[in-house]
Amino acid sequence: MPRVMSELPDGIEPAPIPEPKDSALGIVLERGRVLLGKRSRKSRFMPGNLAFPGGRMEPEDDGSFVRCVAREVREETGLAIPPEAWHEAGERTTPPIFPVRFRTRFFVAENPSGAALPSTAPQPQEIETIAFEDPASILDGWASGRALVPPPLLPILRLLAEDSGGDAGRIAARIAAINVAEDPEPRIEFSPGVWVLPVRTRTLPPASCTNVWMPGGSRFVVVDPGSTEDGEHERLLRVMRRRTSDGAVLDAVVLSHHHRDHVSGAHRLARELGVPIAAHTETFARFPVPAGTATLLLKDGDILDLGGMCFDVVHTPGHAPGHLAFFDPDRRVLLAGDLVSGLSSILIGFADGDMAAYLESLRRAAALAPRTVLPSHGPPLPGGALLAALEHRQERESRVLAALSVTPRSLAEIAAEAYADTPQAPAFLRELQTRSHLVHLAARGAAKVAGSDLLRWSR
Repeated sequence: MPRVMSELPDGIEPAPIPEPKDSALGIVLERGRVLLGKRSRKSRFMPGNLAFPGGRMEPEDDGSFVRCVAREVREETGLAIPPEAWHEAGERTTPPIFPVRFRTRFFVAENPSGAALPSTAPQPQEIETIAFEDPASILDGWASGRALVPPPLLPILRLLAEDSGGDAGRIAARIAAINVAEDPEPRIEFSPGVWVLPVRTRTLPPASCTNVWMPGGSRFVVVDPGSTEDGEHERLLRVMRRRTSDGAVLDAVVLSHHHRDHVSGAHRLARELGVPIAAHTETFARFPVPAGTATLLLKDGDILDLGGMCFDVVHTPGHAPGHLAFFDPDRRVLLAGDLVSGLSSILIGFADGDMAAYLESLRRAAALAPRTVLPSHGPPLPGGALLAALEHRQERESRVLAALSVTPRSLAEIAAEAYADTPQAPAFLRELQTRSHLVHLAARGAAKVAGSDLLRWSR
């Protein structure tokens, strides 16, 4: 495979995948309904999403998952369900799409004697509201975009919509079977029809993985298969086989841009599955395709018709010249590539980055008014994340401008002052980003380069 620009320079080790923390959650049943809480919109983990009550293991639980679930349910809902009333229902581990991960043990119990819930949630800083809900109604709300539901809950809610009555132990056994099947190659679906699998790549810390999005209806595409690892490639193939087993057909491998952590598995996947690679002409200019691999050119304004789901192709240069985002106007979902990240700010610092183009791309994407933004790194984001990223970049540029003086200063000095609030960031990354801001300022007459090497600047 030809060498292409990576977001992770050679010699820099990728970030480790975060170790999961032990936790437990409780599935409480009552006359065909299930207890759900809405997570606080200020929560670091899945804000605003519906959830079964539960939480991480605490020292007082003495390493017992069932004591953990009994305590968490009591604290979050006011229901006192003793440890002996809970039935084990398997285990799931949070995929590395999130900066915080949990190894979660599931339990099922019936609401004892129809005990009433408190009028207000006992811990609103964690769970804003609690109620017994009809599983089928929740699934309808998720499908229409009215409700946020974490992917691990979806197959359980589907089961409960069909079979929520009867013995809690029997329901627990069925849920345990679901968890066993889902944990190795999960169907991760934050938005209907848009599957994702995070794969290990040589990407820029703090990210450790690249999200491979698989949107579509009766047809689907695979966006940014960026891993070189055989094991990750095989996992991706197994998840794709889950999708094709339901009748969906793979149309193409699609690239948001040419960086190595987005394209490294594209040739192999396209060759093995006999599908074309689709990308912007600027991406193909930097990512040569071997002879015999079919290609499709994508440009701004094109439409990806995926059989029941359509995405508008939006050219969003700046991070890379051929960068594309994909917008579903019906569901108001944006596949954002590296426009934004759920883990950090985006680096605009390599030779073909362009800060002015990037800021304009953020404005253009924000004007689409997406409800949900699905980035290539980290968890889903609300639509407001695009304007937040724009404001952050403008604030950073003001710091760069403030660090300039009439007397020329070195790029290293300017970067150290402009990024004084992030001392943990590697110096060379701060300097790359600072240089991009300085070039942008110079184009507006607000900065001057002293010499030809872009290493000394003044006002």
